[in-house]
Amino acid sequence: MSPAIPVRCLARPLAGGLVVPWVSLIHNGHAVFGSLDADRARRAFLKRLCQICGQPLQERFFVIVRPADQRQGYSPEPGLDPECQPYAAAHCPMLIPREFAISEVLSTRNPWPDPPNSHPRSSGSAARRATGSCHEEGV
Repeated sequence: MSPAIPVRCLARPLAGGLVVPWVSLIHNGHAVFGSLDADRARRAFLKRLCQICGQPLQERFFVIVRPADQRQGYSPEPGLDPECQPYAAAHCPMLIPREFAISEVLSTRNPWPDPPNSHPRSSGSAARRATGSCHEEGV
């Protein structure tokens, strides 16, 4: 049975019955699944927001890690709240056919400093290095 829409996402718009992630690009009023809105992705990194619901991440959150991300040592994707992660893993058209791992992160401090000209890629790298513990499970 697929996970239901998370309570944190009930206010999010739907497209084709799926929650439109907070970081998704909207073009001419339509969600472009798989494309990130650069400003929202940056804000998600810097303000520590869930990429699906847009709400603040807590101490425990998840990151999506592709094999290429693992080799480079960072994930270019913002984190996911533990309530949103199972929904995304089950329903996201970009994740279902692909090979990836989900890493659980426990962060006791904000790994994203707020530099004036930071880029999500560099913030993701800092986040990956600065986090406390991490458990990866292949999906």
